[in-house]
Amino acid sequence: MTGGIDRVTGAYRLAKLWSTYMPYALGMGGNAGLNIVLISLLTHRLVPAVYGNYSVFVTAIVLASSVIGQWLQQATGRYLAGSGALASDYTKAAVLLGAGGILLVLAVPYVLAALFNLLDRTIGSELWLIAIVAVAAQTLFTLVGTTLQSEQRAWSYALQQTCAGGLKMGFSLLACRASQQSIGGLLYACAAAQCIGVVLGASQAGLFDRRVLAKLKSRRAWLVLGKLRAYGSAMTLWFIFMNLAMYCDRLLVRALAGSATAGLYGAASTLVVGSVNLVMAPILAATWPPLMAAWNVQNEQAASRLLGNLLTALLCAGVALVAIVSVVAEPATRLFLGEKFVAAAPLLPLLAASAFSFSLGPFFHKPLEFKEQKTTMCVFAATVLLLNGALSVALTPWFGGIGAGVAALLAGSTYCVLCTLRGRKFVRWRIRLDLLLAVAGAGGVASVASNRFLASWHFDSNLLKFAAACLAFIAVFGAGLTVVVLLHANSRRT
Repeated sequence: MTGGIDRVTGAYRLAKLWSTYMPYALGMGGNAGLNIVLISLLTHRLVPAVYGNYSVFVTAIVLASSVIGQWLQQATGRYLAGSGALASDYTKAAVLLGAGGILLVLAVPYVLAALFNLLDRTIGSELWLIAIVAVAAQTLFTLVGTTLQSEQRAWSYALQQTCAGGLKMGFSLLACRASQQSIGGLLYACAAAQCIGVVLGASQAGLFDRRVLAKLKSRRAWLVLGKLRAYGSAMTLWFIFMNLAMYCDRLLVRALAGSATAGLYGAASTLVVGSVNLVMAPILAATWPPLMAAWNVQNEQAASRLLGNLLTALLCAGVALVAIVSVVAEPATRLFLGEKFVAAAPLLPLLAASAFSFSLGPFFHKPLEFKEQKTTMCVFAATVLLLNGALSVALTPWFGGIGAGVAALLAGSTYCVLCTLRGRKFVRWRIRLDLLLAVAGAGGVASVASNRFLASWHFDSNLLKFAAACLAFIAVFGAGLTVVVLLHANSRRT
C-alpha cells in the first residue's frame, strides 16, 4: 500500500516538474530561436565590419550585466523560493532596493560618459552611453526573470522571454532599416525591448504591488538586502571563476594549437555546447525553486529525494546524449558546419560530454548552496579553473582539439566529484546506479548498432544521413530501454 502511494506521489511530482519544464523550454527556446532568426536577418543586411562591432558590444554588455547583477540574481533565487507571503514581500522589497543600487552605480559612468561626450562628441563616446543603458536594461531583465523563476511563474517567464525576443527582432529591423552603418540604433532597440520585458515581468512577479512598495522604507527590508548582498557577493566570485573555467580551453586552444585548430574547436563548441545549455537551462530553472523551497521549509528528506532522483535522470540523459552525438557527429558536422569543418566531427561527442559535466555542476553543488558554503564553492571553482588551464597547456599542444576537450571534461567532472564528496555530508542524496548502468548499456548498444547501419548504407544527402542516424539510434535505444523497464518491473513482482 505504501509503495503504491509513493509511486503515485512520484508520478505526480514528475508530471508537475514536466509541466513546469515545458514553459521554461518554450520561453528559452523561443527566445533563442528568435535570436537565431535575428542574426540571420542582420547578417544579410549589415556589412561584416558593422555586424562585427555590434557583436562585440552585445557580448560585452551581456558579460558586464552578468557580473554587475549576479549577486542579486543568485541571492534572489536562494531566498525567494518557497518563502511565505510576508517574507516574500520583504524579499521583493529588498530586490527593488538592490536594483535601485545597481542603477545608481551605473549612473556614475553614465554621467562621466555624458560629460566626455559633451567635450568631445564622437561616435565612440555616444556608443558608450548607449552601452551603459543597455547594461542596465539587460541586468534588470535578467533579475526580473530570476524573480519569476523563484516563484515558479513558468508561463509568465515564458511570456516575458518570448515577448522581449519578438520585440527585439522587430525594433532591430526598424533600426537597421533606418541606418545600416550605425550600431547605436540596434543597441537601443535591444535595450527598449528588454525594458518592456522588465515592466511586463515585474508586473507579473508582483514587484509593483502596494504591499511590496510599502515595505521599501522598513528596516527589515534593508536587513534582508544586507543578507542578499552577503550571500550574492560570494556567489558572484563563484560565477566568474566557473565561467572562466568553462571557457578556459576555448581561450587557450588558439595560442596552443593554432588558428586552424581553434576554428574547428570553436565551430564544434558552438554546435554542441549551445544545444546542451539550451536543454539544461530550463531544467535548472524548473528544479531550482522546488529544491530551495523544500530546504527553506526544513524538509531535508524531500530535498534529498528530489535531488537524488534529479541527478539520476540527468546522468541518464547525459549518457544518452553523448551516445547519440557519437552517432550523428559526422553527418551533423557536414550538414550544419559544412565540408570545410568535417575534421571537427570527432570533437562533438567529447565536447558534448564536457559541456554536460559543467552543466551538472549547479546540481551537484546544491547541498553546498543549501548550507551557504560559499567559500567552499569558490575554492572548488578556482581549483577547476586552474586544473582546466593546466591540463589545456599540457595536452593541447600534443593532441590539439582532443586534448583541449579532454581537459574540459576532466575539469567539469572534477567539480562534480568535489561537490559530491563535500555535499553528501549535508544532504545524503542517492543515485540509482542500476538504472544508470542499464541506460549506459542501452546507449552503447544503440551507438554500435547505429554506426554499423550507417556504414552499410549509402546516402545521397547529409540531411538524409543525419535523419537516418537519429531514427536508427532512437529505435535501438528505445527497444533497449523497453527491455530494461520490463526486466525491472518483473524483478519487482518477484
